Amino acid sequence: MAVPTTDPKKILRELVALPSVHPEADARGTMPGEAAMAAWMADHVRSLGGAVTTSLIAPGRPSVVGVFEPARKARATVVFAPHLDTVGVHGMTVPAFKLSESNGRLYGRGACDTKGPTAAMLAAVGAWLQSAERRTSDIRWVIAATAGEEQGSLGAQALVKAGFRADFGVALEPTDLKVVYAAKGVLRVWIAVPGRAAHGAKPERGDNAVYRALPLVQALKDELAPWLAAQRHPVLGGCSLNLGVLQGGGELNLVPAQCRIGLDIRVHPGCSAADVRRRIADLVARHAPRAKVSLHREGPAFVTAKSEPWARRLRAAGRGWAAADWFCDANVFAAHGTPAVAFGPGSIRQAHTKDEFILERELRAGAAAFGRFMRGA
Repeated sequence: MAVPTTDPKKILRELVALPSVHPEADARGTMPGEAAMAAWMADHVRSLGGAVTTSLIAPGRPSVVGVFEPARKARATVVFAPHLDTVGVHGMTVPAFKLSESNGRLYGRGACDTKGPTAAMLAAVGAWLQSAERRTSDIRWVIAATAGEEQGSLGAQALVKAGFRADFGVALEPTDLKVVYAAKGVLRVWIAVPGRAAHGAKPERGDNAVYRALPLVQALKDELAPWLAAQRHPVLGGCSLNLGVLQGGGELNLVPAQCRIGLDIRVHPGCSAADVRRRIADLVARHAPRAKVSLHREGPAFVTAKSEPWARRLRAAGRGWAAADWFCDANVFAAHGTPAVAFGPGSIRQAHTKDEFILERELRAGAAAFGRFMRGA
């Protein structure tokens, strides 16, 4: 069997060519799901000599775990956790599933988030497995490639619920090779405000749900958002509220029978999601008492101590510390007993964009950084 390549660019080319858009995205012309990526990952890890298991979060949506046992008795287990899925491709201005190059940039869906970091990690793992250090290692290295990260870390949640733990976890994300040791949690809710339909020529016969929702929308802006911003954390700062969806009506000549409000709230360890939900319930009771609130997604914040030995070792291989507003698999692992961080090459500013790219020099710097971390150099 041929030895797999340790060139991160070649690996990235193969990964980008595999559509793995998550099912909630607007895929527009490509099959959603992570099955092809999972199959590739399983084959690649096996070719490196890892023991592979898979688990389904839904039909056709496997996560892949590969284990590399050390030459000596394992004193620690460290997991690299890339995610298999990407966001959708509608509106992209570069080929989504064919790696293209220009001026040192490597373009394609997932090139930055997170197939670029994945390629860098796999290149480093491949090189380490061929090195002299492997013959004296006492570290169990694990690759846990998760499905559904872009949908709320579904794969990571399934793994931890099944008992998955490690001594340290590295969620692969584009962090400019800084160690993201703290990140906010997420709370997303829907609020459905009811009304009563009627002909648009006789609006008095109906009950306009949009009008019913407006006092609540104003209260969310004037009361909840400032309160969230005032809840300060020494590392993560204030919490935030984004009213991301306001949907009401569908035809000009109909009175809207329902108005739908979608909220994206970012919290930290000093501001619990439960407290925020109580405040939302109070606002609804006062301003739209017939409305129904439903939970879309909830995930915890995390802060991993900078003094954690594995975090310090990764920091030595990278470019410093950072905190993040966004949510990733590190939040889930940290909440279930695995000290975790996020780390990888590329900039989060390029994630999910219409011309997503990673700089080739950063991709190669990422492979070198992962290699230094594995060697402890």
